[in-house]
Amino acid sequence: MVSVSAVRTLVKNAVLDHVPGIIRRGPATDPAGARRVALTFDDGPDDLTPRYLDVLDELAVPATFFLIGARAAERPATVRDYLRRGHQIASHGWDHTRFTKLSRRALLDQCRQTDAVLGLQLSGRPWVRPPHGSLDATSLLNLILGGYTVAMWSVDSCDYEIQSPAALAARCAPGPNVGPGDVILLHEGQQWTLDALPLIVTSLRAAGFECVTMHDLLPL
Repeated sequence: MVSVSAVRTLVKNAVLDHVPGIIRRGPATDPAGARRVALTFDDGPDDLTPRYLDVLDELAVPATFFLIGARAAERPATVRDYLRRGHQIASHGWDHTRFTKLSRRALLDQCRQTDAVLGLQLSGRPWVRPPHGSLDATSLLNLILGGYTVAMWSVDSCDYEIQSPAALAARCAPGPNVGPGDVILLHEGQQWTLDALPLIVTSLRAAGFECVTMHDLLPL
């Protein structure tokens, strides 16, 4: 039996897929025929960030990190380290307040404060991922008119609930949950997510997937 929350998620995703200015997944195949997915991480930087970066180095995997502006401002060396190691960074708001609770001015102020800390992004229009994925018509319109691309995800690892590395790896494994072009949502600051990373990447590679940044998955 399909739950009410699952139905709501399906409806929400169907709507998001047809709204200009929102990106949620990439093409199933690129022009060269590669099968690619993007690992993305929210909520950094924090004390565990260096270990995340070390593990991704060991796996030779680039990823996309959506950073909280206030935390990034406190750790400028870490912000540079994401870039030095070949990762993409983008905004996750200034203090993780839901965008739906902010006025237009406060929302854009938060985004611009974060942009100033992060520096130039790879894309022409700066990307932002709303905290908690929380959007309504008003906040979405304010972001798009403010010049932002809203970067969401197509696969939720649920690592904010699931704390078993093996269970996380199973949820992110190729098959019903994950296919070519998918964008996988993960989070920083969690040992179980860190422990799951080698399992996730090994499973994806065994099925012929390449892990890339979100920008490389769907360049704009």
